[in-house]
Amino acid sequence: MGPVQPGVEVFVGGVPGGALRVELRDLFEAAVPGVVVKVALMKQFAFIHLRDKATAERAIQKLNGHLLHCHRVVVDFSRPRPTHTVKTFVGNVSAACTSGELRVLFQEFGPVIECHIVKGPSKSQFTSNQNPLGSSRTEKKYLGPSPE
Repeated sequence: MGPVQPGVEVFVGGVPGGALRVELRDLFEAAVPGVVVKVALMKQFAFIHLRDKATAERAIQKLNGHLLHCHRVVVDFSRPRPTHTVKTFVGNVSAACTSGELRVLFQEFGPVIECHIVKGPSKSQFTSNQNPLGSSRTEKKYLGPSPE
């Protein structure tokens, strides 16, 4: 991984699977010309590095809720993930389950920082629990003991 890019990092969530890095660069360049420093595209989200806070604010205002491949993307300032958290994957959750219901279920083991339901064929869910030990207790209670 190279050196940290200068400027401001913007988070883009809800990026559809077929989106390309060049599409995101073009989208941001059209909204705020000449200020995109770097585009880092992951699965279903991206980080766009812009030159300064003022251009990042304009990009957020113009692009938050923008349709990309028929999906609305969320554009906001990037925030660091809280320290001492654990991200837990929960699979095979009913399509009828809401993130609120999942959050309540995990709060028994400690504060839930974030809870996302990823809609799609995999029906994958993620929760971030502030208590690293809570994650293993959750797994044992709801998934049973791990095979040794």
